[in-house]
Formats: sequence, structure tokens, C-alpha cells
Amino acid sequence: MNRRLRLSLSALALAACSSSSPTVPPVGTDAGVSDAAVSDVAAADVATDTGEAPPPMVCHAGTAWDRSAPAFRDATDAYGLAELTAKRMSTADLDNDGYADLVAWNDVVNTRTDFSLPVTGWLVRVLMNRPREAGAGRRFVEATRASNFLALRDGTTARGRLVTAVAFADVDNDGDLDAYTGTIPTAAPTATQDPDPGDRGTILFNDGHGVFALGPESDVTSSPDESPQTIGAVFNDQNLDGHVDLLVGYHSRVFGLPIGQQSQMFRGAGDGHFTDVTDAVGMTLESTNGSLLTVTNNRPLYGISACDVNDDGRLDVIGAAYGRQFNLLMTSRGEGFVDESEASGVGGDANRDFSDNQTYRCYCAAMPGRCPATVPAPSPNFTCGGRGTWNPSVDERPWRLNGNTFSIACGDVDNDGDVDLYTGEIAHPDVGANSDRAELLVNDTAAGGPTRFSRPGRTATGLVTPSGGGDEGVLSNAMFDFDNDGRLDIWSGGSDYPNQYGWLFAQGADGRFAEVSRAAGVRHACPLGVAWADFDHDGDVDMVVGTSTARTCGAAWMGRSAVRVYENVAPEANWTTIRLIGGGAGAANRAAIGARVKVTAGGVTQRRDVQGNWGLAGLATELPVHVGLGANCAIDRIEVRWPDAPHTVQTFTDVRANYPIEITQGSSRVHYLR
Repeated sequence: MNRRLRLSLSALALAACSSSSPTVPPVGTDAGVSDAAVSDVAAADVATDTGEAPPPMVCHAGTAWDRSAPAFRDATDAYGLAELTAKRMSTADLDNDGYADLVAWNDVVNTRTDFSLPVTGWLVRVLMNRPREAGAGRRFVEATRASNFLALRDGTTARGRLVTAVAFADVDNDGDLDAYTGTIPTAAPTATQDPDPGDRGTILFNDGHGVFALGPESDVTSSPDESPQTIGAVFNDQNLDGHVDLLVGYHSRVFGLPIGQQSQMFRGAGDGHFTDVTDAVGMTLESTNGSLLTVTNNRPLYGISACDVNDDGRLDVIGAAYGRQFNLLMTSRGEGFVDESEASGVGGDANRDFSDNQTYRCYCAAMPGRCPATVPAPSPNFTCGGRGTWNPSVDERPWRLNGNTFSIACGDVDNDGDVDLYTGEIAHPDVGANSDRAELLVNDTAAGGPTRFSRPGRTATGLVTPSGGGDEGVLSNAMFDFDNDGRLDIWSGGSDYPNQYGWLFAQGADGRFAEVSRAAGVRHACPLGVAWADFDHDGDVDMVVGTSTARTCGAAWMGRSAVRVYENVAPEANWTTIRLIGGGAGAANRAAIGARVKVTAGGVTQRRDVQGNWGLAGLATELPVHVGLGANCAIDRIEVRWPDAPHTVQTFTDVRANYPIEITQGSSRVHYLR
């Protein structure tokens, strides 16, 4: 149980009904829910008053951040992370004290953590969020060995398990967050690499205090290849039985191979056992070269996400594909999935003009008469041969004319009640405008219809990531409201190419974005892994950023994968943070992953979804959803659609802002947490 004091509010609530209870017509049904989904919604329209006094009203001025002072300060030293080096980050409340903790790692091929080294040389670190020993504030405390997070099945304690991807959820529905860790081994190491240690996907059980034990061996330890290139994983409840399932994404065993490894869906039994149901739910794609032409091949992925893009109460699968291939979108349709990758607009943009590709121009210059007049090819303006040769039978195909996508983030950017997407892409200047850039995809899906996304364009949205005159890249991304003004902002995490930084885009009242990373104090060179959470519980979202040392980044950071803590110090606006607790087996999973939350204040309704890890290697925010409220000191209405089979909806009214709150499925009360 959460250790913080809980105060109960006498709330007007819609008490949840079980599937066997009489169904009362749902209140405030959203247009975005299909008729079939609406008919399954169970709700009660009876107000309850417990008679308990609410906590004191807290109201902030709601002053908007005006860029006159940074919104973040570097608090790395204060949080005790000055010596930490890591490329990847994930965050979750590991010890159930209400504060988000950290897992940080360096994904070195085939290499386990050597505990005989000084702690600063460990490849994976578990760090608990604790109060500072003297004075106010928080700090992170070393807990890697004490947590047993890197346990080996043979009982060896001198080294710790290989970890390259992380995801968190309550696997056994006992009220704490368990974990999955994936690996990227290679069966053919180079002379400077260790042999494959044999570590594979692993479930870890949490004892509620942040100490982990290995779960049973099951199908999660298998993969479509003997050397699984796990690039990310996310827990979800695909069949809505109250037990979380697991989605794992893979790259390809041989770098550059156009056919990726088959992503896998594992059905959870609630006891740590998982069964591979990839084929049963219709996720299996073809693995032959011929399927590239019909876009039915497995893509080499760099990120995997699960978001409810069609608002039917089930999470859909989104894969970020590398090699200019179509991104993957498999939408839920009952117990199975439908591939809508290309038709939805998620797969790639509509630009098929490769005439400014410099390799193409080199080919045309060297092979006069081979290029059609309809695709003009002026002389190349760079040195030919730098990026290989042009192959018309491959490079002019639709499947080779998209982007190099690394991460896809989800969120309702325009407050219209559906989930939009933001893609993270790497683009090289010699490839030309045809190579997809990082951009916003706006959800245009009609209720019950096919999934459709439009691309308004980077100029129209203001989401232009600077290229620095060369390669442009976004490896990590997220949507969160850093200034609590009620509009989602976007983190566009840059890359390890020269002149690349983390770009923070603030959304204005007109829906356009402005790049503010320098003004905000988060212009971090070469960012890679990022974790977002309200680490100090002051009502705004903080960031912890890991750093790449590839290419020119090593010089920029003196050869260290430096970690920085950026503490949010933006002017105080109003906010709420909502932790959901599902009913468990037969209801919603305890972590409530997949729940949809709608918060109405001041006439504006914002949607937030409880989302597990996403994107490259398992990007993460804490599971409680954070909502900025601007100048609004009270919440008119909170609506929760639980991720259970009947799509149970509960609503709560007259909720006070500026407190973290907790809502338990079936309860008629909102609990305030202090």
C-alpha cells in the first residue's frame, strides 16, 4: 500500500458495476468510442456522499511560463547523480512509497555487470528515490545489489544479468510493479566482445519493497531468433482479462538486413508465466524477401509502443521501423489485430520523389539514359560513393521511401479526445526530402471507421527540429505538459550526430509549437535515454537524461555518458496527478495500463492514457497520469474508462486541484495523497 497519508473526498461518483450487474446507460459517451464499445460500457449514475471533509483548497496563480527564466535547473549534484554514467533510462515506483525511482543502463553487447568493479563502472544501476538526509528535497540512492534486479538463474552473484530494454507493470496483481528485462546478445561477437552469456528475456517479481526475484521460465525467454535483438517492450492487457500481457519488439539479427525479427505478443497468466500468442492474435508477418513488395514483412524495429489509437478500449501495436521501411500499426479488433500500417498514414509520409537523393543523382550521372525524364536528376552536389550505390529494383520501391524511425510517442496533443502520434526519425542530408522527418501525426479516425492519421507538416505545427547543417535525428521522444498550462508539449530527443541536442517544443494557445530548449534550460547535447516523472512531488514534471558518446558526442561529454537531472522550476500553475488501481483478475489490471482518463476543468477536457514503456529501449514516465490545469483550481469532472472487458466507466466531480489523488476501480471516492 502507498505509505502517504490518504484523505478521502466526498465525491460525486459513478460506481463501477460488475459485468453481471444491470447496465445503466453511460453518461457523457464520447464520439470517439465505437457503437460496439459503447454498448459494453457499464456505469451507474448515482451520486454518493460519504460525508467526509475534503482537504483544504489549494490554488496557484496559474502564471504562465514566459521564458524570462529557465523552466528547469540542473539538479544533478543535489540528486546524487554526478558520478552516474548511463545511456538509457527508465522510471517506476519500485518500492511502493509513491516516489518514482530510476533504472539506468549502458547497453554493451554480450556484457554483464561486473560487481568487482567500482560502482561507477557497473553497466546497470538501480537507484531509489529517497528524502535528503539534511534539508528538503530528494536524492537517488544506490540499490542495485540490494534490489536483486540483475539476478542470474545459476545463482552467480559476482556478475549481474545483461539488460538492454526494460518495462514495468504489476504482473501478479499484488499491488507493486514487477519488471521485464530484454537483451541484445550476438552469437558472433567480434574479437573485442565477450561471448554471448545466454541471458534472455526475464520476468522479475517485486516484493513490494523494491527487491526482485526471478520469475518462472516461460515463453518470454524465447524469441523468433536464437539471438534476440530486443529493442523495447511494453506491458498491456490485450484480451482485457485483468492480467497484463507483454509486447516485445525486435530489430534484425544482422544489421542492415531488410527483414526484421518477428515482434511477439505474450499472454500473461498472472503468475509470471507467459505464452506466445503472436500467431493466434494475427500479429505474425511474412519473413520472405518477396513480402517487402506487399508491405507484409517484419520490419527491423527500433522502438515499440502500445496506444489506443482507435479508442475502442484496447491497446494497438505501433512499431518504429528502420531502413526507410513503413512503420508498423496493428490495430486491435476484438481478440486479434488488423495491419493498417500503410493505409493509416502511420507507415510513412506520401513523398515518393527521390530526385534529390544524391546517390540517385550519382547513379544517373554514371549511367546516362538509365534515369527516366519524368524523374529529373541534376548533377550530384556531394562526393559519390559515400553511401553505397543506387539499386533501382530496391531503392525506388515504396517500402524504401519512408523514414528511419526510432521511437513513436502517443498523446492527445490537440485536446480533441483521441490519441495523436509524434515520430522520432534519423534523416541524412544526402538522401533528400523524401526521407521522413520527425513530425506530428494528427488522429482523424472516425468512430468505428478505419484508422486514419494526417500530417499537417512541420512548418504548420512549428515542430522543425534543427539539423545543424547535417544529419538530423530524433532517437527519443515524449509528450508531457512541462509548464502545466493544459496543453501537451513535446520532447524531441535529438541524436548522437554532430550539432544535435534535445529539443523541447512548447505548445502555444493556438496549437503551434515553439522550440524552447535553450530558454527552458534543457539544451542537452547528444541525449539518448530519458525518464520523466514528478520526482520531488511538487506538481510538475522533471527529467533525467542519459547521454550518447558515439561519433562526436564523446568529445562533447569528455568520453562520459553523463547523466543530468533537470528539475522543473517553472512558475506555479495548477495540476493534478492521478494514480489508478485496477480490480485485478476479471477486472482491470492492477496497474491500470490502458486506462483512459479525461479531466475537465475550466471548460476544457484533456485526455491522458495510462501507458507503459514505449519507444526505443523502453522510454518511460511514471504510471500516475499528470495533467496541467493552468489557472483552474478545481476539477469539474474526472472520467475513467477502465481497461476491462465491459469497458467500465466511472466519473467523479468537484475534485480539488494540486493534490496527487488515487482512484480504485469500483470505489465511489477519490483519495487525496499527501
